[in-house]
Order: sequence, then C-alpha cells, then structure tokens
Amino acid sequence: MDIRKEFEHLQYFFDSYYNQTFYNAELEEQLLQFLADEPKWVVRALKLEVEKLERIHHRSDTETWAKIEELVHENSMRYFSFEDGKTFIEVASRLLKDVE
Repeated sequence: MDIRKEFEHLQYFFDSYYNQTFYNAELEEQLLQFLADEPKWVVRALKLEVEKLERIHHRSDTETWAKIEELVHENSMRYFSFEDGKTFIEVASRLLKDVE
C-alpha cells in the first residue's frame, strides 16, 4: 500500500486545516471549515480515505497506522496516534456522512 497516495487528502486536511499552528483549534471546527472551503470532489475523496482509515483502525492494524501517523506528522507536525484515531474517525464520519 502506497500510504502517500492512499491518504493524500487526509494529509492535505492536516497540513492545511489542522496543522500544529492551529494549536487550540477544535477538530470539528476545522472539518466544517474544510467542508465549506473545498470542492465537493476533494471532500468526497477525504470521506473515502476516512472510511479506509476506519477499516484499518477496526482491524487494529498498528503497522499501517504507524505509516499513516508518520505521513500526517510530516508537514502538519500533528501527532495522530492510534488512540486519537478513533475520535478523529468518529467526528469526521459524522460530518462527512451526507457527502455523496
């Protein structure tokens, strides 16, 4: 699995909307801003990646998760631990559920 290619929109979200400079930012606020700013095709792409992320988390695939965490941290400087993943997935799934 090419993590960089598989999760390019997740990385984009963290780099552009939820990077370390957004120190006190709430995840939900930043996701709503993403939904408002980005074209529908980018939002749909993120939704598909969140669904993949959920499957990886559900399988407890910590090896793949470590690669995703490294990718997210690369530019955003945010840590994305396996434990934090559940919260991210729940919030993102709820906000993206009606995106087609």
